[in-house]
Amino acid sequence: MHIIAGSLSFAPEDRDDVIASLVEITELSKKDPGCVEYWWAEDLEEPNTFRFFECWETQELFDAHVGAPHEVAFGDRNLSRITGATATMFSATPQG
Repeated sequence: MHIIAGSLSFAPEDRDDVIASLVEITELSKKDPGCVEYWWAEDLEEPNTFRFFECWETQELFDAHVGAPHEVAFGDRNLSRITGATATMFSATPQG
């Protein structure tokens, strides 16, 4: 399993459109092949900072997701207005 977790921060004036884009990307990404888990949540201590968690069956399926048209469109819409970002990647072996 391939896991990525982190956060993106935005200016307060971008909040409404950022939330709309997060709703869109979440709905589409959950349908991508290999998606095990995908979510966003606003940080309760840092307004306008949104934390994400993604889990993919394989690195290859994650790479395909990153290159998907909806992911590219999300980046085009949001990358220039990010004011802070973190990300950490993990590999995991499923138990059970």
